[in-house]
Amino acid sequence: MNEIKELQETNIEKFKDYPLDSSIKRALSELGFKQPLEVQAKVIPMILEGKDLIVKSQTGSGKTAAFAISLCQKIDVELESPQVLVLSPTRELTEQVKQDIYDIGKYKGLKCCALYGKQPMEQQRKELKQNTPHVIVATPGRMMDHILNKNVKLHDIKYLVIDEADEMLIMGFKEQLEAIIKKIPKDRVTLLFSATIPDEVHFLSQEYLRNPENIEIEPQVSNLEKIEQIYYAVDGLKKVDFIKKVIEREHPRKAIMFCNTQEQVTNLFEIFRKWGNFTCAVHGGMDQQMRTEKLTAFKRGEYKMLIATDVAARGLHVQGITHVINYGVPFEHEQYVHRIGRTGRVDQHGIAITMVIPSEMARFHDLETFLGYKIPCKGGHVDRRPKVDSTQKKGRERYKAGNRGQKALVQFNAGRSNSSLKTSDFLAAIRHVNGICNENIGKVDIRESVTNVEIFDGKEDIVIKALKTKKIKGKLYRVKRG
Repeated sequence: MNEIKELQETNIEKFKDYPLDSSIKRALSELGFKQPLEVQAKVIPMILEGKDLIVKSQTGSGKTAAFAISLCQKIDVELESPQVLVLSPTRELTEQVKQDIYDIGKYKGLKCCALYGKQPMEQQRKELKQNTPHVIVATPGRMMDHILNKNVKLHDIKYLVIDEADEMLIMGFKEQLEAIIKKIPKDRVTLLFSATIPDEVHFLSQEYLRNPENIEIEPQVSNLEKIEQIYYAVDGLKKVDFIKKVIEREHPRKAIMFCNTQEQVTNLFEIFRKWGNFTCAVHGGMDQQMRTEKLTAFKRGEYKMLIATDVAARGLHVQGITHVINYGVPFEHEQYVHRIGRTGRVDQHGIAITMVIPSEMARFHDLETFLGYKIPCKGGHVDRRPKVDSTQKKGRERYKAGNRGQKALVQFNAGRSNSSLKTSDFLAAIRHVNGICNENIGKVDIRESVTNVEIFDGKEDIVIKALKTKKIKGKLYRVKRG
């Protein structure tokens, strides 16, 4: 214990100086981990000491390694039973976290598994029984399925990690999270990681964490400030040839090209495959095993470019992405931010390029309004240097929590007793209202027969007017001021 307190008080500059097993240090060395990032330096000593934590840290800050390194150290490999449960919002993030934990703990003999949908339950049940993991990484829905089917024993769980907590609550996993937490021992360490701490995350932490330490990692440079954003106005019939020229001139070391449809992914992959064997593709219609194999190969550097739908926009953390290319303007403004956030991570700069055809120009200008700045048009000129347009800085405050105006309540006559709607259903409906963005929406409070939604910045009348004629999950609900 004294060693850990000394660790907290000392600014350790290298992982080799941490009190970690030699097997973990060997894995970290092979992975290229030399000096801890800020979130790792603050989090690792506290997890080793056994404290509950609430960590506010943006995506790409190194938080996964922060809890993975610590928990690999704490796990008793001689105990053939699950000791760590990590809950994450998406299949892709679940697989990513599982791989990260395996890579760090492999020489210690640590076993882990990933549980998520679109994969046979029976296959996962056999893995849980025959190859009892020390660590389970799971989406809440699939974890609940295994608990209800009595496929997993959780009596030895000593650590619970709730990763991307804000995303899980936005996606409507609150009830499943609470049900899972009630099934694991109360005598545990709980670690909550979130890019933002909205009210729902705060309430969750109050309910299930014991005297947690709060750690907030402020990015030295906003992710968006590290990304040069440009667009090209192109003719739809010439877009493929034009994008080839852009790629040839940019020479990206590693790139992701996002498409709006599965059909676009398939067609572009067939075209790019003829130019050379440097491209792979993933989309939601592919077999899960095939998607996982392609994503793993891309991360390992076997391919220079990944062509994908937005299935890869969230939870895909790949080091060294130099370019993000939007083959078309995304339909959701928030999706643009998630896409381009695949580059410019940690201490790197990146370039985000968007191809805009005439029919998308109005949607593109709406995107600029949402961002709060103009994205420069490069025409036919390609500038390789990742410089940042100064006007982009004006919009960065839009992504900081708490920067909201006056609050009002909008009430729907739909609650637990008279509807099957979830938090995510209300959020999805409101987000599709013209003029409404994430920052305008607050807490969703589902009660017995009504649901109250916080709306900021005087936008409640816009929401009420739109939702009076807009169906939610195929049904109209009465809506008024709360």
